[in-house]
Amino acid sequence: MKKILLALSLLVSAALPAADETKPVTYEGQITGVVCASCKAHITAALTQKLTDVVSVDVKAGDTPDTQKLIVVANNSDITKETATEALGTYAKNYQILSLAKK
Repeated sequence: MKKILLALSLLVSAALPAADETKPVTYEGQITGVVCASCKAHITAALTQKLTDVVSVDVKAGDTPDTQKLIVVANNSDITKETATEALGTYAKNYQILSLAKK
C-alpha cells in the first residue's frame, strides 16, 4: 500500500509544473526614432540590461514610416511603457516609446 501511495504521489508531483517556472510575457508597442541597425542595437542593449528578466527585444517596421514596432519578451509581468522609457536612459531623447502593452 505504501508503494502505491508513493507511486501516485510521484506521478502527481511530476505532472505539476515547478513553482519557480515563469511563462514568458510578450509586450508589443510602437517606438519612434529607429533609423538604422545601430539604433536597434542601442534599444536592445538598454532594455535587456536594465529591465528585469528580458529574454529578447525586437524592432520591426511599423504601420507608418515614422514608427516602428517594438516587441519585448520577458519573464516579468511588470514592464510598462514608463519603465521601458526609463531603461533607455539617455537614449530616451532619441527614441520615444509611444506605447507598450502585454500581448
